Amino acid sequence: MSEAFLTSLDGSAPGLAHAAHVVGSAALGDHQPGSDLDLVLELSRAPGPDDLAALAAALTPELDLVCLVGGEPGPWGRDGAFHADATHDVTPVLLHQLNRCSTTLRGPRPRFAVTRDEVERYCRRNLVEYWRPLVELVASVTGPGRRDGVLWVAFGPARQWHTIRTGEVVSKSRAAELAAGHWPDLAGELRDLVAARRGEPVELTSAHREAVVALGSRVLASV
Repeated sequence: MSEAFLTSLDGSAPGLAHAAHVVGSAALGDHQPGSDLDLVLELSRAPGPDDLAALAAALTPELDLVCLVGGEPGPWGRDGAFHADATHDVTPVLLHQLNRCSTTLRGPRPRFAVTRDEVERYCRRNLVEYWRPLVELVASVTGPGRRDGVLWVAFGPARQWHTIRTGEVVSKSRAAELAAGHWPDLAGELRDLVAARRGEPVELTSAHREAVVALGSRVLASV
């Protein structure tokens, strides 16, 4: 997927992408069938109209794309939609992932200036501003809840919790394993949720939704 994108881009905008890095689940060994691939491009120049057209043409729905121009936000794409304006954030966690746990397809390894304190502050803010409302939303429903929504909220808070504690970025599945070890009363449901994320035929029940709420609430209380 990423190789095809780069080949297409090189054909229509030679020299635009001087470095390319895979981040997210694929770089962390946790990529699942049907998951998006997260690709970060370091551009060699500010993209002109022809460059933007080439990026848009090469983008596929399976690719989440972030472009950096001199380390600053550039064009981006998600779910097959291309955005020429630099409206995405280049977060400390993204820079930390690029430095520590990305797979470089082209160019030199990333060496972005980011500190552990910056990463920790971002994770704490993200937990409060992004994950807390989602945990509260899952808590407000009855029954098992929507499968995709429960699976999305299941792992995010645990990943932030582990990064705050250790500075390490881990996959969703690994975060669930670590949380299960820390809170063993939730271990059975968390392992079921990991299996469901892998596509196994696990029936999610109210107990799984309640475990997601309990985990999110404990993470928020602990940090």
